[in-house]
Amino acid sequence: MVLLVSGLTAMAQHRDARLWAGFTLRYDLNKRWSLSLEEEARIYENFSRLDKINSEFTINYQINKILDAGLLYRLISGYTRENRFEYGNRLGAFIGAQKKLSGWNGSVKVSFQETYPAFNRSSDWQIAENYVRAQAGISRQLRNKKTEPYTDIEFWYRIPAGAQAFVDQYRYTIGIRQKLNKSNRLELYYRIQQEMQVKDPLTAHIIGIGYRFIIR
Repeated sequence: MVLLVSGLTAMAQHRDARLWAGFTLRYDLNKRWSLSLEEEARIYENFSRLDKINSEFTINYQINKILDAGLLYRLISGYTRENRFEYGNRLGAFIGAQKKLSGWNGSVKVSFQETYPAFNRSSDWQIAENYVRAQAGISRQLRNKKTEPYTDIEFWYRIPAGAQAFVDQYRYTIGIRQKLNKSNRLELYYRIQQEMQVKDPLTAHIIGIGYRFIIR
């Protein structure tokens, strides 16, 4: 996997350093149902310009000890070079699985999403960008039961209207999740986001920080 990522990264022709920072409020209705609201800001051009502010609402259902599924809606607020916001919408559905074995936790997740990046701004705004996203990861909780290093990789499989589907980017992430107390979680990560199937592919080096507050 590492050799694959290294090889694909070497093909990139331009690079950018970015910062993603998010806050998530999660409400556990019971042992199976939970609701989440996430606010995220993304900065690009070597940490110099605001790129997007994402507002995402998720409904999650724990099917059993291994499987979970959910639905999401995201409002995408893109900040343009003309210093104004343009809005897009994303709808998605996902199913995931997690399994613990000998102290390790393996996970896979498959999601389908429809994104309308030019909502109500053009004659063809109703034509969605459709993707299937496939993600696989592994983590291990340390002895203190609070610290969990992890790594994962995700491929974006684009489904254009009237054309053959193809993979157009991947993300490789290493990070750490920290349980501060019963309700508070902190996450730090480093991510490589690599474009594919384009003439001048971009490699984005992303520093991420996330904070989560859980209400039970």
